[in-house]
Amino acid sequence: MSLPIDAEGAGPRLSRRPLGAQIADLIRNDILYGRLKPGTKLGQQQLCERYGTSRVPVRDALRQLTYEGFVHEDGTGHSVVTQLTRNDLEDIYLIEGMLHGLALRRVTERGDPGEIAELTGYHEEMLEAHRQGQTGRMAELNWQFHRRINQLARSPKLLAVIRTHTLSIPNDQVRQFPHWAERVNREHAEIMEAVRNGRAATAERLMKRHVVAAGADLLAHLEAAGVELR
Repeated sequence: MSLPIDAEGAGPRLSRRPLGAQIADLIRNDILYGRLKPGTKLGQQQLCERYGTSRVPVRDALRQLTYEGFVHEDGTGHSVVTQLTRNDLEDIYLIEGMLHGLALRRVTERGDPGEIAELTGYHEEMLEAHRQGQTGRMAELNWQFHRRINQLARSPKLLAVIRTHTLSIPNDQVRQFPHWAERVNREHAEIMEAVRNGRAATAERLMKRHVVAAGADLLAHLEAAGVELR
């Protein structure tokens, strides 16, 4: 079994995860980026052929997406893409921003020089990747930067909630929309300045704003692409 995923675009999130979860990630991203429109029927056989797999992981993927509300059954046994709502998308990113902000607050309050240096290193690598025009590399570093902050919060319960919720958000927006890269780096610079200066409340607020802004950008993209939002 194999998925048509290139190493640059897949992102670390897909490694060592069940095949059904990987397929769910790809379908979810297609929905969130507007490549799969509301009302589109998702045939199991078609998905099996697309991803080169059997029906079992495809059914697992559709079951997961139905639970998350991205897909629903139409009453005739077919899975159909659910119409996105503005409030749902805004809430997804708002909750994500709150969780990531809390994690960063914990890191900032602790003020460990080694941890701050590690996060600074990710930021500097992102700056260099942007200068080199390596969008895929920058997207990967962006994911690693945020993941490491969440890990450094040292809260197993918080990390468990983040891991579950983060599945609803694309991890490659920088790769999909390269023109966002400069702003992302600028916002990361502001965040890291607050972290280095021990301003925990400011760091939390900036992180929340950073994530919510990504959601606003995605909404703008969907509207420009003609995706109907309730």
